[in-house]
Amino acid sequence: MKRWQGAALGMAGLVLGALGMRLVAPLAGPDDHPPAKAEAADAGPGLHVDDKVQQQAGVQIAPLVARHAAVMQDGFARGLDPAPLGTIASDITAATAAHDGSSRELARLTALVAADAGASRRDLDAARAQEGQDRAKLTQACQRVGLEFGPALGKLGCAAVARLAAEATAGRMAVLRIDFPDGAVPAGSSVTIDLGKAEATVRVLGPAVAGDTQLQSAGVLALLEGPEAALAGVGRVLSAHRAGGGARDGMIVPRSAIVRADGALQVWRATGPENFERVPIDGATPVVDGWFVARGGALKPGDRLVVAGAGTLLGLERSAGGGGGGD
Repeated sequence: MKRWQGAALGMAGLVLGALGMRLVAPLAGPDDHPPAKAEAADAGPGLHVDDKVQQQAGVQIAPLVARHAAVMQDGFARGLDPAPLGTIASDITAATAAHDGSSRELARLTALVAADAGASRRDLDAARAQEGQDRAKLTQACQRVGLEFGPALGKLGCAAVARLAAEATAGRMAVLRIDFPDGAVPAGSSVTIDLGKAEATVRVLGPAVAGDTQLQSAGVLALLEGPEAALAGVGRVLSAHRAGGGARDGMIVPRSAIVRADGALQVWRATGPENFERVPIDGATPVVDGWFVARGGALKPGDRLVVAGAGTLLGLERSAGGGGGGD
């Protein structure tokens, strides 16, 4: 065979081989190749927690509901030293006993003089003068409450001082001075006090005895009564909040949903049946039933938040090295 005939046969073989491959390829069906692995239905960034683990940890999820909340004004509250109440109560007790004695003596001598039964006018005048002095001392002792604390506390009456002193001694009552930058709060207004681990609502009694030299504001007085009073130590500065008029649109985040991480208040938002992500709630303000978050931030109505077990999720994230250390 000549050389050029061998080359032609080789070329023909290559062409036929290519045609053969083209003819065979369409015959291959989809079952001839393994299917691609399906993507997880709950994929995404954040923390993945199996449903069984969620049940064991007591994780509960609830949707955020749109709410209207009053615009809050922020101020400060400070626990006043109740020791002067004890001194005043003691002075009132002593002055009351002295006045009761001189009043009885005056009544006795008045009856004797009227009956001409041996009492002199001179003794009656002395008894009347003594009763007047004792009454003045009692009045002065009662006035000390208003002079040292403020007229708001003085309005409670002289008889209330001993009770207040006893409650303060037992740790069941604290006298608070409350200051707001925009001026004095009207009597009867409701103010929320942040005690760290708890919150308490107090009613304003009225103005304090003097303005604050540092804040340059007119303070008011309020009584914090109950077991929370022990948290308001003397001189401790606490955050105070009150409704300032107007309203904002937003959502109320339950306190049980809050975790402190990365130096901020955060919540766990469910992004799938088994996926969660931490979301900061910047600008949140405390309210009676939780924390108010205004619209326009990272959260929106309908978001599903972890309202029970949020701290457990944070612990799982940290143990898994998921980043973001808690405070």
